[in-house]
Amino acid sequence: MNFASSIPLDEATQTASRRRSNLIFFVPFPELALALSFLALGSLIAARFDLDFSLPASQSLAFTGMSYGVPLTLIGLLGAYLVVTKQMMRLVYYASAALAYGIILITHFNIKMWMSLVNPRLWDGFYWQTDQMVRPLVDLAFAVHHLVDRIMPAGEHLYLFAFLAMFAGSIIVHSMQAFIVFRKVIFAAMLVHVLGALSYLIMPAVGPFLYEQGVNALEGARQAHMFGGYRALIAGGRPWIADNGSQFMFAAVAAMPSLHVASSAVFVHYAWNHARWLGVAYLPLFAFIIFEAVATRWHYWIDVVAGLALTGLAIAITTAVFRAIEAHDPAGLGAPIRSPAMPPAA
Repeated sequence: MNFASSIPLDEATQTASRRRSNLIFFVPFPELALALSFLALGSLIAARFDLDFSLPASQSLAFTGMSYGVPLTLIGLLGAYLVVTKQMMRLVYYASAALAYGIILITHFNIKMWMSLVNPRLWDGFYWQTDQMVRPLVDLAFAVHHLVDRIMPAGEHLYLFAFLAMFAGSIIVHSMQAFIVFRKVIFAAMLVHVLGALSYLIMPAVGPFLYEQGVNALEGARQAHMFGGYRALIAGGRPWIADNGSQFMFAAVAAMPSLHVASSAVFVHYAWNHARWLGVAYLPLFAFIIFEAVATRWHYWIDVVAGLALTGLAIAITTAVFRAIEAHDPAGLGAPIRSPAMPPAA
């Protein structure tokens, strides 16, 4: 009697354990905790310095030549696919992680916009001197740009395109191959934006385009637009942010550290370790991004070094956070996404 009655209890215990593993493995508790903590910190900074917290306007990306339509369409297609294939736990994760990432990006760009009002001392003079100490490397970056521009007539667009291609490639490949790796990529990328925004406030800088023009005319036009907004912000102060912050927030300018390099390094790291063919494909794009960050005069070389150091810190934190989560992988649920023909997981 006792043996027979223990069977339902064991099954109930196993079911409860599976549900707990599903929650730990699929629900983005660390991602949401990071986003809400960062939002709280951003709100404290805004309150301390009497700054307005802005939400992006519909045309705030127009100066880049992009719109919100592309990412929103991709998110919608992925959501529809997960609904059709009945992968509801993954759908919960993607929806929650997208919300968390959105919160982090909005908070990040607000802090970036507030940079010179929170810490008005700029370190561009010091960083410029460090660039002059490695002037041959600056000239090498110019040479790399000219070489790529001769090979690719549309090379001026490659700086942004290479980064977006790496971002999209990592999202698609890792989500299809190993779900836990995908989560690590997302969390590390989020951390880069969190740590990067706080780094802007420590030793802030506008960028070496203050001293010399870069060799990318397209990025130079964007610099002129962003620097014009920056000067208007400095002249107008807090009232200017209240009136123009929503339109200007994605055009805020800050050089130290280079998050373009830092985020790209995240994608290279996880691709190289978990999808080697993708990592090999990323290497020339990543090398170009590093040199182009300097050739455009968006960044000093020291910004690149700081960006790479930031990536190392973000990856180390991500590894520590996800060590416990990986232990709750419920029997293969971290494996690749199924094709529609395969039966749904429990």
